[in-house]
Amino acid sequence: MAPNMFLTSGKMQTVYSVMLLRKRDKYSNVEYERQEMTMSDGGLVSLDWYPGKPPSDAAEPTEISVRSYSLVNLKAMPIVIVLPGSMGSSVEYHIRCFAKSLCNGGISGCRLVVLNHRGYARTPLRTVRAPAFHYTGDLDEIVQYLSKTFPGSPLGAIGYSMGANILTKYLGEQGKNSKLSAAVTICCPFDVTKLYNSLGQPTFFNNKVLQSNLTAAAARFVRKNYDVLQSGPRRYDLDSLLKARSLIEMDKLLTVPISGFASCEQYFRESSSGPYVHKITTPLLAINSKDDPMVPVDAIPEESFRDNPNTALILTNHGGHLGFFTGTSPRIWYIDPVVQFFSKVLL
Repeated sequence: MAPNMFLTSGKMQTVYSVMLLRKRDKYSNVEYERQEMTMSDGGLVSLDWYPGKPPSDAAEPTEISVRSYSLVNLKAMPIVIVLPGSMGSSVEYHIRCFAKSLCNGGISGCRLVVLNHRGYARTPLRTVRAPAFHYTGDLDEIVQYLSKTFPGSPLGAIGYSMGANILTKYLGEQGKNSKLSAAVTICCPFDVTKLYNSLGQPTFFNNKVLQSNLTAAAARFVRKNYDVLQSGPRRYDLDSLLKARSLIEMDKLLTVPISGFASCEQYFRESSSGPYVHKITTPLLAINSKDDPMVPVDAIPEESFRDNPNTALILTNHGGHLGFFTGTSPRIWYIDPVVQFFSKVLL
């Protein structure tokens, strides 16, 4: 699929995807209904379901209806779990577009549920834990919960960026025991070391666009949850973290010690999902772009995909990071084939 004529570079595709974060149009106008769940360690996660039954007088167009979700109408129809990217949530444009396309005509009766990261999407942080590339625990608990609550419903999952890495790693960890019937990843980094090396290159785009936006979002998370993050037995140097100008500096001060790793190198190595691809038995469709400014092409384990009959890789020339816009009025081209994939495998 040819890119939009004004979005021919991966950098432009990436920037445009960020600019559309809260856009509302006929392709993305959805409202969620929220279910909150307490994890085994006491942490709180929010599940945003679509379709939902939100109040009609929401103050903001992207407001999430926070209320107990009515579970009685799901019966045995498919459920697709969504894992947002780093610092992302259910309000992101590409997630809302996918939700509407999947559930409104894509698969009749299908429900979609977004697993928001702890401390994001107006979900209170209750435990000393930050979103991380390696942690598959919350996803596993939600999959187990859904499979027990809706035993007749086939489960699928789609992950974006960091969420894609978590999903890929989880599928490999579970192997033949996976309760997911189908999975899709968009812009999975696969090799977290190479991802951070790419972000660390001293270019204007990295420093002024990627790093500045990512560190600003991480700093907002820390400021909002400062007291909770300092409530454990270990004190973290959060004041230095708030002054950091790169994501790796922030991870060194918080994510690495919170997660029990000895170094960033160990965290990156043990978080990388590439080594898990050959263990996957769930049908997996992975979509990546060669011009992704964050995920270098040599991070993508093409040989592992070729050798595993349960996996398929679409590697495009254009698309950037979470972009993939095409047409005069830019639309995300991968949504239709992903919906078709789920409809073939889940039904």
